[in-house]
Amino acid sequence: MSLFARYPVITFSIGVAAGYIIHKYRKEIIQAANDASDKSKEFLLHQKESLGDILAETQQGADGLGDS
Repeated sequence: MSLFARYPVITFSIGVAAGYIIHKYRKEIIQAANDASDKSKEFLLHQKESLGDILAETQQGADGLGDS
């Protein structure tokens, strides 16, 4: 960190390099972010469905015990 404080040109150079790389691969970065978002939505819907199934089974089990 002291190297960056002593030579701000290094920090500036790293920023320029990062900006260039991000600009060069921006389409791939956006596509990867969209894919990750879609997969997370799918995962949450699957988990919600699984939780609903578990709750339904539990409710059926409780109803079966209450009838006797």
